Amino acid sequence: MEPTNSAETLHLRLNAENFREQLLAHPKKDIRIKTVQIEISNEYFLLIPNTFDSPTYRLGFLEKALGEHALVGKEIQQQAISAEDANLVFLVPSDWKDHISAHFPYAKISYTHTLATCLQRNDQQLTLYIEGKFAFASLYQGNKLQLANVYPFESAIELAFYLQSIRDAFSLNWTLYPPLLVSGSEEIADASLYQIPYVQS
Repeated sequence: MEPTNSAETLHLRLNAENFREQLLAHPKKDIRIKTVQIEISNEYFLLIPNTFDSPTYRLGFLEKALGEHALVGKEIQQQAISAEDANLVFLVPSDWKDHISAHFPYAKISYTHTLATCLQRNDQQLTLYIEGKFAFASLYQGNKLQLANVYPFESAIELAFYLQSIRDAFSLNWTLYPPLLVSGSEEIADASLYQIPYVQS
């Protein structure tokens, strides 16, 4: 995603590959920038229902889901997902936050996560966002969230395997309900070769 901005607001989507280049594309300590909205695109997240989420248990949930060392050098951020009565809890490297704060010292900085763009409630829909070597996915059946995950992949055939696994596990009919690529997503390489029909939003 290319950064966008208005006179006072800057939108960035940051991942490990583009972090420094995105920051350097903008003047340091620019007093015109009042708000920086940063979308984090990484695999370090967990969707926690509000009934289970509390500061006391959140750390334990994250360690169980992501591994006990996943939190080292990272800070916890959260994004409310009101449609699911849940919080999307995700990790941002501490050094990123320090660099961002130093680069935009006059701005209010807020964080969201890429997975949230996939959480589009629908009767029957697999929604995908492909960026680099990550496929973010959500699946709704009967308007209920069944899956919210990320799949790292190195090749198109590996991504195809993940998507076919979801299709088979949830008995999805891709003729009636093809996967939906949300706006801004990269296209799926060799989709027709691996029989992955999709539509773009």
